[in-house]
Amino acid sequence: MSMSYVADSGGSDTGELATTTTAPKGLGAAASKRWRSLWRLHFYSGMFAMPFILFMAFTGLIILYTQPLHSLLSGDRYNVAQGASTVPYEVQAQAAQARFPEATLTGVVTPRNATTASVFSLDDGSGSGQQVFVNPYSGKVLGTEKPGSGIVGLANRLHGFMNVSSVKVSLPTVSAFWDHEKIMRNYVVGDIVLEVLGVWTLVLVMSGLYLWWQRRSRTATTKTKASGRAKLRNAHSLSGVLLFGAMFVTIISGLGWSRYWGPNFSALANKVTPNLWTDAPPSALGTRGDLDVLGNQIPWNTGERPIPASYATPGDGVLPAPVSLNFVATQAANLGMKPGFTINFPKNVTDEKTSVTTYGSFTLSNSWPRKTNEARDLHLDQFSGRTLAEQNSYGYGAVSYGLDVLVSNHMGTQIGVFSRIMMTMLCVLSIW
Repeated sequence: MSMSYVADSGGSDTGELATTTTAPKGLGAAASKRWRSLWRLHFYSGMFAMPFILFMAFTGLIILYTQPLHSLLSGDRYNVAQGASTVPYEVQAQAAQARFPEATLTGVVTPRNATTASVFSLDDGSGSGQQVFVNPYSGKVLGTEKPGSGIVGLANRLHGFMNVSSVKVSLPTVSAFWDHEKIMRNYVVGDIVLEVLGVWTLVLVMSGLYLWWQRRSRTATTKTKASGRAKLRNAHSLSGVLLFGAMFVTIISGLGWSRYWGPNFSALANKVTPNLWTDAPPSALGTRGDLDVLGNQIPWNTGERPIPASYATPGDGVLPAPVSLNFVATQAANLGMKPGFTINFPKNVTDEKTSVTTYGSFTLSNSWPRKTNEARDLHLDQFSGRTLAEQNSYGYGAVSYGLDVLVSNHMGTQIGVFSRIMMTMLCVLSIW
């Protein structure tokens, strides 16, 4: 393929861009052929990756500014005026339950500061559930919302699986070779499409870096008088090099919680450098990943941890009364959970054959997204309130910890405001 560029009649480019695919001078025949092949690869991968980059950059910008957008668009639900004292969480829970009396309360996100509402989650049988916003000072309901609704919810769905979760395909999974599970598993087609395009974007940035390196003496850093298409090419090269590190980290970290590559990588990482958690009593209550419903988000590599059972010791055939929600919230604060933590309510499971009931535990999690060293899950006994198990980032294996740092940078939280600025620049410059 030979794509020659001819300067316009104004002569503005004066030979700066004689032939787009011509290799830099000084390269041997083999190197020149390799350069042209890589240029074609760069060009075609760009055709695949360009829609993906624009798609992810626009939706990523919205996700980065989730809290400000919530305050701007739904401030009447999310924000409250600070009061003198709060009412017990039981009172708030009753108000939320009264709004959907047929639904089941599943958890609450505590206020992250003195001017935000408590957000209760309810399972109404719809699959997506309901969220009820309650003023913690008055106990009054401020409003309701379907999890994942609005522009922020749409951006998250598009960013994660193209808002197409019903269409699935069966594919073999690599991790089956070491975790001894079934080989063929169902995956959402939207997830797979995004992952494939993400890989093409990696090809784009890697090939672009090589091409720039070969022509680095002719980039915008040294050519200041270029105009027309040569000027655009130089601007493209310079911005591509500046964005290379951030783009590479963002794609790799994004794949970390993708539906196909993510679990396979996580399983391999746990084999190479295993996660070490505190022991929890066995139970049939499910795993931490089962709580990733109704708008609740979990760290990418903690989904396989079992939910421990509470110790139920009936006296005279009568179970002890569960601890109050207010007690759990107070206990969580005393144990150092960050404001804005989530309390997932216990789930009890009765075996139909033996009629034996396994009693669940309260699962408390620091808010997501967060810094890696702030990742923490606590499981509290629903009858005594004591800690049954704890998971935090210091139990991650080295590989898992490293990827989680990249994930937190991806979410704009790891280095505070700097991470937010860096990811904002990545989105804006990628679009540009």
